[in-house]
Amino acid sequence: MKLPTTPRNVGRRSASTLLYALAIGSGLMRAFSVSFDVFAINVLISNPIAYGFLSQWISWIITTILVAILSIRWKSRNQRRSLGSNLDPDFLRISLPPKQPTKYIILGGILAGVSTFFYYMLVSSTDASAILPYGQLTIIYLLVGDLLAEKDTPTAIEIQCIMSVLFGAILVGVQPSGFDLWALIIVIGPMNLASAGYTYCMRKAKRYKDDKGRRFDSLNLRLWTLLFLNACMSIAMIPTLTKTNWEPIINSLNSLVYIIIGSSVTIFLSVVMYVRALGMGRMAVVNSLSAISVVLGIPITLIGNFIFPGAFGAIAEGSFIWVLKLFGVLLVISGVIALETSDVRSLVVVKVKPQTGDIIESLWAINGVESVSALAGKHDYLLAVRTRNLGKTRTKILKRVQNIPGIDEIETLVILKEFGRS
Repeated sequence: MKLPTTPRNVGRRSASTLLYALAIGSGLMRAFSVSFDVFAINVLISNPIAYGFLSQWISWIITTILVAILSIRWKSRNQRRSLGSNLDPDFLRISLPPKQPTKYIILGGILAGVSTFFYYMLVSSTDASAILPYGQLTIIYLLVGDLLAEKDTPTAIEIQCIMSVLFGAILVGVQPSGFDLWALIIVIGPMNLASAGYTYCMRKAKRYKDDKGRRFDSLNLRLWTLLFLNACMSIAMIPTLTKTNWEPIINSLNSLVYIIIGSSVTIFLSVVMYVRALGMGRMAVVNSLSAISVVLGIPITLIGNFIFPGAFGAIAEGSFIWVLKLFGVLLVISGVIALETSDVRSLVVVKVKPQTGDIIESLWAINGVESVSALAGKHDYLLAVRTRNLGKTRTKILKRVQNIPGIDEIETLVILKEFGRS
């Protein structure tokens, strides 16, 4: 067995605390990034496609510079570490992606390019309080995708989550004149469908491990995914850009560049934290925790427009519209939180027959298994399992464990309550 030559940095915080911090931090940075974009399009440049083209390519340049700076190595605890290892312990230096996850990086970049193109089309016609909840529709597609892949029937809580998030997002987009049908089609269709595919690709790429047991880091993952994102997005944007689109950009470039830098840095931190969280937890859980951005949408719109009138989108007149928007936000939040809190955690103890080989990889490949440990003693393996209910633990996981050659005995223990130290 080949041991790693480079030690992997291990944090002192518990895994659950770190997962919560990363996912919630990602949501906060996402909210600030959207605010920068809404401000720029409403104040500095009215053409969202031209702004998006310039913003994304400047963002890639800034990301490259940031990753290069974070590649600088320094000595800590008698070890040579890169500055970026504080953001992601798997990060060593700026590098090309390994061969195996490259297909997920390219596909994820193309899907993100599609989602980003429609995002810039949408951000010019609405405010931050609507954009942020719209992004939570991704959870529906991830949930439906899991159900189809597992050929499983949805539970009551999963149906409730889907309906709550869907109708909440629709209410958030309500205007005094009614619903914006075009915006609704973009949100329900290509924007969130592509975003769900991007999330899946990033999770697959982040969980890749090399021969030394090191995962592909989220900083390089963001850098190369952004390159393919920009390439795909540019193919769609360039035919629509004319000389007249660039004149206002050139005239306001001095002010615009600071907004783009702010947007680029915040979205860089958001994506790095989000992708790292995807490598630690389930997609639906990470998305539900990052839904903190939904809560910030309304205060950012109101406070921003109070300081800079009209800079963060038009504020609908009348208290009834804002009551509907607030109710929609609450529906989205309740849906994503219900999805997270409904999970049942279990421990599965496995005993194998004599002369059975190592089956850790087979156990780890089962969906719903969060961790696998090899034991010394009466039992051989300990699985940490997370599902929507006990019935799914039996149908989705235990039956698959039983089908692995060499399994002798299986015992399931349901976790009633957990305590831990951060």
